[in-house]
Amino acid sequence: MYLSRILLNGDVKKFLAAAQGRAIKVVGRISFKGAAERGEFVMPANATFANAFKLKPGDFRIFLNGAEISVANLRGLLDGAADYIVFEDHDAYLMRFRELYALKLINRVVTAQTLLRHATDNFFSLDNAVQIFNLIHALKLPRTLDADGFFAKNDYHMFPDMKSKIAGIIAEVDYPAIENFYAQIYPSLDACRLKHFDALLLSAERNPAEFIDALIDFDSLAENIFAFVRRGSALEEWLATNGNVFASTEYFPAVNGHWALLKKFVRADFAGCVVTHKDAKLSDLPEGYRIIHAGHAQAKEDFGYLGDDTGDNISRLNPYLNELTALYWIWKNTRHSMLAFVHYRRFFTLDGKNILTGDDAAKILRDFDIIVNECRFGHIALYDWKIMLSTRKLAEHVMKTVRKHIASRQPDYLSAYDRVNNGFGTFCYGMFAARRKVFDSYCEWLFSFIIDATEEILATTDIASSDDPRTYRAVGFLAEHLLGVWIIKNRLKIKTLPVIFRGNV
Repeated sequence: MYLSRILLNGDVKKFLAAAQGRAIKVVGRISFKGAAERGEFVMPANATFANAFKLKPGDFRIFLNGAEISVANLRGLLDGAADYIVFEDHDAYLMRFRELYALKLINRVVTAQTLLRHATDNFFSLDNAVQIFNLIHALKLPRTLDADGFFAKNDYHMFPDMKSKIAGIIAEVDYPAIENFYAQIYPSLDACRLKHFDALLLSAERNPAEFIDALIDFDSLAENIFAFVRRGSALEEWLATNGNVFASTEYFPAVNGHWALLKKFVRADFAGCVVTHKDAKLSDLPEGYRIIHAGHAQAKEDFGYLGDDTGDNISRLNPYLNELTALYWIWKNTRHSMLAFVHYRRFFTLDGKNILTGDDAAKILRDFDIIVNECRFGHIALYDWKIMLSTRKLAEHVMKTVRKHIASRQPDYLSAYDRVNNGFGTFCYGMFAARRKVFDSYCEWLFSFIIDATEEILATTDIASSDDPRTYRAVGFLAEHLLGVWIIKNRLKIKTLPVIFRGNV
């Protein structure tokens, strides 16, 4: 919790009554003698006139708790024991404005009204707000997530034409004009958990434990962190002794502290997982690609590929779930930060000739959440396609059983499931590329119900004894389109790419 430490110009009891229990510490009472006492009320005016105004020795005197102190003493207090000079009375503030401006102290001076409105969870300074906005763009980190709604609290709704790419987390938008400033507003952390940003902005005052909690909460959202570190705070002390937990730290002087840019240690490793059940005849794959033998537990022939039957696995279900047994193995047994899930005959491509590389995937996933193949549309609904691929009785039993398990484990997805099954468009083949958190989120959702549904279908049909692939692959035919169910329910920024088809394998 942020504690505002102030030097008050005004009545302490009256001010604290107005503060209504807010976390404020009155360090001392401050008063001044200058132009006002000489009958020389000088309007603040504009910056040009204010910069031209000069103080002569003895023109302006400062008193703390009745005792006169020097300007140097006051600066020392504002660099240590106090954050602000607070004027209870607006007229007193206006009368002292130009003198405090001339002393270059105006960025530490506020009215009581400003303090109580703006300094709620962090040190308030318009100069700091301008500085961090400029830093974000100067350091080429435009897609920053404002986790504490900092810009909204600093009146950036008055700048609708900034063309900002900054996103914000704001539970309730009080003034809709701020939507013109932010590229995107999320109501909560959960609403943007599958996103990725250039940087994270943490502006609220946090002690070390709270700061560590925030790093954990926002862990996968960005590799760079901007944080305001107030001078003399516990966080400043903690970073001074624990900065080595970050790959790099850089500090930019700000009013009453610093803006810290902290870069996390990140594993930027890509894995392109090529799923096959036969000799894929692939000898020249791009760097980072590996071949995985799906259904290796029951395979009659070993091709020397990585199998899906080690560690935590469901390889035995491969005849019914097809490539999903490999997807499960990747989910449970790898930790790559970025993955592509493709087939031995189908690969993503940018130019129609070459397989998508890890570097190209990383560039795309800076701006998009997931890569899928171009959507296929047809005149026949998916429901009827599944019936044609097997039989009406079996297909309907499979669809109803899977729906029952979705209703039990993922009820929020029922309408999306029905929409896809009765719709005419689909992302085919279950192929996709994504960052780890998106990959994990999809797998966690999918395998929360599809394994149990498959086990029930095996127990209630004779598909396990059939040698007709159109029968024993009935669940797999349905499962191929479940990626589309998950995608349309989540707010993902989607990039579609064409697919290379290897027809000679």
